Amino acid sequence: MARGKTKGAGSFVQVNLRELNRVLKEDAIIVVSRRFAEALVLDTESFVSSTPNQQSAQPVEVNKEELEPLVELEEQEW
Repeated sequence: MARGKTKGAGSFVQVNLRELNRVLKEDAIIVVSRRFAEALVLDTESFVSSTPNQQSAQPVEVNKEELEPLVELEEQEW
């Protein structure tokens, strides 16, 4: 049984700094890897990741729709 990421799938993406500046406020707090921060010699504050501090600032709406079953099954007792 295969688990994990698909071959070739990446955990990182590239974002232009201009795009980040466009969408983020000047005092926004951004979570980055500790190694990235150390490589750039950034002033940092440690934190513990938990569900409350990782929630989205803008709730995401998910549309659920009821789908018709593709296959109907009959139960038989043997």
